[in-house]
Amino acid sequence: MASSLPALFTDLQRATIEGNDDRSLELCNDILKQSPNDQTALHCKVVTLIRLGQYDDALSLIARKFKGTDVDLSFERIYCYYRTNQLKQALELLNDIKAASDTTSPGLLYLEAQLLYSQDKYSECIAVYGSLLEQTNKNDPIYEEIQVNLLAAQTGLAFSAPSSSSKPEPIAVSNESQYEVAYNAASLHLARLELDDARKQLEVARKTCNARLTEADVPQEEIDEELAVIATQLAYTYQIQGRVEEAMEIYQSVLGSSTVKDMSIKAVASNNIVAVRQKKKNLSDAAQKLKMATSKEADSRLKRYQKRVIAMNDSLLQLYMSKFEACRDSARKLIATYPENETLYLVLAAATYQQHKGQAAVEELKKYAEEHPSSLAIWFATIQVELLQSQPAAALSTLEQYLSRVGEKNKKEYYRPAVVALLVWLYEQTGQSDKAMELLDKASQFWKTDADFSSEAPTSIMKQTAAFKLKTGRYQDAVTDYEQLVRADPTDAQALAGLIAAYVEVDPAKAEQYGNSLPAVALDHLDMSALETVVPGVKRGYVRKQASSTRTRKPKTKKKRKPLLPKDYDPEKTPDPERWIPKRERSTYRVKGKNKKAASKGPQGTFVAGGGIGGTGSANIGGGSRGTESSSSSPKAETKPSKPASASSNKNANKKKKKKGGKTKW
Repeated sequence: MASSLPALFTDLQRATIEGNDDRSLELCNDILKQSPNDQTALHCKVVTLIRLGQYDDALSLIARKFKGTDVDLSFERIYCYYRTNQLKQALELLNDIKAASDTTSPGLLYLEAQLLYSQDKYSECIAVYGSLLEQTNKNDPIYEEIQVNLLAAQTGLAFSAPSSSSKPEPIAVSNESQYEVAYNAASLHLARLELDDARKQLEVARKTCNARLTEADVPQEEIDEELAVIATQLAYTYQIQGRVEEAMEIYQSVLGSSTVKDMSIKAVASNNIVAVRQKKKNLSDAAQKLKMATSKEADSRLKRYQKRVIAMNDSLLQLYMSKFEACRDSARKLIATYPENETLYLVLAAATYQQHKGQAAVEELKKYAEEHPSSLAIWFATIQVELLQSQPAAALSTLEQYLSRVGEKNKKEYYRPAVVALLVWLYEQTGQSDKAMELLDKASQFWKTDADFSSEAPTSIMKQTAAFKLKTGRYQDAVTDYEQLVRADPTDAQALAGLIAAYVEVDPAKAEQYGNSLPAVALDHLDMSALETVVPGVKRGYVRKQASSTRTRKPKTKKKRKPLLPKDYDPEKTPDPERWIPKRERSTYRVKGKNKKAASKGPQGTFVAGGGIGGTGSANIGGGSRGTESSSSSPKAETKPSKPASASSNKNANKKKKKKGGKTKW
């Protein structure tokens, strides 16, 4: 007998409170059998389908049963679109709702933030989460969840656009806090290269995660998968710190784990292994790992900046494998997606240069520099290739062209120490020392007055400037700079030595005066008599040789090469004298098989010893006795020469052998 509707609704309420979604779905279906258009039962079924992860079924039910009704299920529709990766439809519906209403519910704001995060719109996402935090009570359980997601958005912004990431207030993470907060805080530290803080937070996250999930009776497979995420991030921290062996051990354990099903974790581990190795001998293994990292299953779960890094590594791998066309195609596709990424233009130029087309690579880089005039990386890559082509004048022209675009008004960019050092070196290479000195004077004046330079930077730069003046013969200017350095630090031996070297050319008396203040050289450990024997410039005649030290050189003896002997060589046995003669021509040769009789035969008319027609000497037509020879014949040769083979081997040689199936011996 079917239950009444009130009883079914009571059971549905109980199943919902208990979280028994399968039972809730059954009860919804039972209610709809009796009342197919019951709005409450239909709404409950939509929510239950969403809880069970059946988002397409939920969308279909909303479209069939709630079209044209007063029940608003916009939130459920947006959530289903979000979970099925239909982000465009979700945002369109969300914007329609926001346009129609002045206020937005916290739930809809939360969903909007998640949609923005999925589309890598981190700045807008951070703004939404910030407003949600202000509206939420700190004692509310949702507060920590918003905090976790806010940290994730800040991390995404820091990784994807480091220059635009604002530094939020640090979040204190205790051992009792949620492990997600600790993990995301560690990721934010990683993006800022605060490695020690990141490592500490990850250790807290790993410990808290294991304890919490074990206490909640979560299956071990799920615990291992959660820990794999934290372990991979910890391995990345070790990798950046230079602890490569520890990082590789963790990566290999994650890839070898059968319980880790999330392909995005394995994709990150595979990519990082390829980045750690950086050796051309393991290119095939690297290609397999990057193939795993670029699979469709992993691609759907990776963030945009992660996909960019993996795709760039794939392009670089093609370059290392000398697949230049594939490398160019990959880099061009990436440029279409990430036009602001300077590294991709360098990859294209490197592919051209690796094909021994240096001038073509320079032309490519100059073209890219015209498109990105403020890119220091592209300009300096152009200069590097020109220097590799032994064209210092062209490199100087390129650098001057870059500085003219920067403009001397932008002094911080114009007088960067690395840029100034390169320009001075290029002036020296092209014989323009006066210009180099003029540039150093201007740069020194700027560095002394600029507040952004630390106190150590001008000191080191002034030392280099003074050394350059000393080298180019401007001794008085060098004295001025070195005196300033010595006044700032009288214990600076390097500056004091430079001052003395400059005064030697200008005022030797002062050079001697300053020379007295140099620290004394300890001579206690030196043997003066031994030192005299090694002083360069002393003639050999002045050095008295000791009788005990006279040595006669032994004549050099050439090493005799050992003879190459066969493996079965036996020094006890005398070698066969006929070993160099072909076997058929040796005296010990015996015909094998059916042709034994033919051995005694010869061509027609040939004289046969004994005159017989048979092998036994019968029918001796010649009349001579068997086995005798004329006395006038030549001296008798030895009839039985020595045989190298043993008796047993001769017996085996006379045996018939079975024919083998047509195999050829080489």
